[in-house]
Amino acid sequence: MAKTIAVMQPYVFPYLGYYQLVNAVETFVFFDDVNFIMKGWINRNQILQNNEPFKFSIPLTKASQNKLINELMIADYPAWRSEFLKKIEQGYKKAPHFEKIYTWLCSFFSIGYTHIGELAIESIQQISILLSIPTTFQRASSIDYDRVTAQTGQQKILNICGRLSASSYINPINGMDLYEPTGFSEKGVSLAFIKMDAVQYQQFGEREFLPHLSIIDVLMFNGLDQTKLLLKKYSLITNTP
Repeated sequence: MAKTIAVMQPYVFPYLGYYQLVNAVETFVFFDDVNFIMKGWINRNQILQNNEPFKFSIPLTKASQNKLINELMIADYPAWRSEFLKKIEQGYKKAPHFEKIYTWLCSFFSIGYTHIGELAIESIQQISILLSIPTTFQRASSIDYDRVTAQTGQQKILNICGRLSASSYINPINGMDLYEPTGFSEKGVSLAFIKMDAVQYQQFGEREFLPHLSIIDVLMFNGLDQTKLLLKKYSLITNTP
């Protein structure tokens, strides 16, 4: 029975804080049956390129906010994959953990992904395996919850909590204004928010640290063991009515 859960849209190789949230809960639910957000983080993220932040974007076929995340297909995946791996090599070939992480990425991208939802979900699940995160994953699209009559995002979240018998729900700190704690307490679900510490690590040279890049950046400079330690660098803030 799930006790502590989180529900988030799947992002492609998200930043460290996303994986901290995954690590903080027993069950993580991918919100894959909600509308796609144009210019969001579902198919985009940031890596280093020429020692500067570079926002990459995975091309989609007929992307629209009127379509669900799990419906959208990737446009010309082989061409994008080849170009992206070149950018990774160019940007990180001098990083201390390049060889191991780049080899892993080549293996990951060798699969012919057709849908952005699938690629994003796998990027999170496979990195979690790499980091020995024991969390169980589920997809909202596979859960029999009331998604039709729910009027708000909070109602959908609470319906999922009910179906999974969750007693605690954790959300990123930037979502604190989105939820009304009384609604959670009335359903017997505690509400908390995760806040990442001011994590910094050595990137290239002596330049100022560039935060909130993809987990790819974290792994390239820290490797697996140090990244596992960084997963614990956060605090939980309880929001009670």
